[in-house]
Amino acid sequence: MLETSMSGTRITVTLPDDVYDALVEEAELERRKLSDLVRDAVTQMLAGERWQNIGQIAEDAIRKGATNDEALAKVRAKFPQAKTSPASIAWYRSNLRNQDSKVLTDAQARRVSEAD
Repeated sequence: MLETSMSGTRITVTLPDDVYDALVEEAELERRKLSDLVRDAVTQMLAGERWQNIGQIAEDAIRKGATNDEALAKVRAKFPQAKTSPASIAWYRSNLRNQDSKVLTDAQARRVSEAD
């Protein structure tokens, strides 16, 4: 079913219960409206981007040598309404460092960034 309005087109789809439940859970975790989350997921899929959550974006940036501030900026660029804090990014870094000691500390990442 398609409905067109001045602000866009509305589509109604039926999802398996487990997919719907996963979307609801993700929306709650990100403190976003379900409709916004689904819209972003569809847009990213059509744009050829992998659908990532906040943690994946933060961890990817950290693994690539980003400082906490740079990682937070990447998260906020992808999820402007997210309430991700500097403390959240620090937690992701700490969690990664517990798994892999080669992950730079924030201070090390800042020194590398300043040297470039």
